[in-house]
Amino acid sequence: MPALASMDDARQYFQKLPAELSIYFDNAYQKAFDQIMEALEQFFDITSTVNQQASDDHVISSTEATEIGDHGFILLLKLVNLMEKLDLPHKRKEIEQISLIFARWVIHFNGQLKHIEPVVNAFAHSANSMNEKKSLLALVELMNMVVDASSNEIKHDLESSNIYRPWRLLHINRGIVATRTHDTDIMKKVFDEMILYLPQDAAGFFSEGMQEMDALDYPPNVRKIIEEYFLHQPKMKLH
Repeated sequence: MPALASMDDARQYFQKLPAELSIYFDNAYQKAFDQIMEALEQFFDITSTVNQQASDDHVISSTEATEIGDHGFILLLKLVNLMEKLDLPHKRKEIEQISLIFARWVIHFNGQLKHIEPVVNAFAHSANSMNEKKSLLALVELMNMVVDASSNEIKHDLESSNIYRPWRLLHINRGIVATRTHDTDIMKKVFDEMILYLPQDAAGFFSEGMQEMDALDYPPNVRKIIEEYFLHQPKMKLH
């Protein structure tokens, strides 16, 4: 998926999907899939109209952007669930990458993101395949935008006992990507927000970071930042 793919690109992807997946469906799956596809076409009609109106200076409210985006993400999650049931992990990954396009659209219109799980999974897939600093910087910038645009409910971290919750994974993965950029200003911003949003996880992250420094041979300026944050974290665990 190209880094700056648009809603039109997403629409074209989904228009090709029925032909690619028809061999996997029985009647029940076909019906469920067709309903999602029909709803997605209507969703893309709406976003296309919004984009057109925005070019004429008729911009929707942040509440409307949140609601439209929420509807789109629910449809994506239904598709992800369908791909899981059919045991098609490669298709699930492609659909999760599409979620980045949806997220950018919501953020562009100042909406909030209520469903970040597919976005966080897409970030993880992307990070694993990236080595160039320019790509890592672009990825961490988009991660920053998703953190800022996440709904207040997500930010309140009500599921703090679940270590696999998307909000936690977003911050941990963002911390890893920020470290890999070797950009100390970005590292400080990301680490400060991790301490703010995940106080119970920050000490463990910096402790692991200290162990990684030797194994991965990070430059001295990066080591220095990790060490500073490690030394300033309380060493007692909350649970």
